[in-house]
Amino acid sequence: MTALATRPPIHSVFGDDSPRVRRTDHSTSHEAADTNDVSKSIGWVLQTLARKSLADHELVGLAEMHGLHFTGQRLRTARAALVAKGLVEESGIYRLTENNRRAIVWQFNEEGTQ
Repeated sequence: MTALATRPPIHSVFGDDSPRVRRTDHSTSHEAADTNDVSKSIGWVLQTLARKSLADHELVGLAEMHGLHFTGQRLRTARAALVAKGLVEESGIYRLTENNRRAIVWQFNEEGTQ
C-alpha cells in the first residue's frame, strides 16, 4: 500500500508514549510499565489495520499467532489511541466473538493520514 510509505512515524504522531504510573503506585505497576512497549503495540496495530480490517479480539489472536506478547488490554488501548488520533475508525461491520457477542471491526482511516 502506498499509504504505509507516507505515514508519519509513530513517535512523531504520539510524542511521549511512555506508560503512566504514579509515584504512589505499587512496585508491580512500575515493573509492568517498564516492560510495556507502548510504541511497538501502537505501531503493530496501525500496520496491521492498514492491511486488513479486524475486530479487537481478532487483533489479539493475530498477535498471539505471530508470537507477540501484547495483552488484549494493551492492544485495545493502542487501537483506542489510534481512533483518538483519527488514524483508525469503525468500519460499520460487526463480527461475533467466541461468546457470540458483536464486536466492531476497525479499519485504517486513509483520510486520517492527510
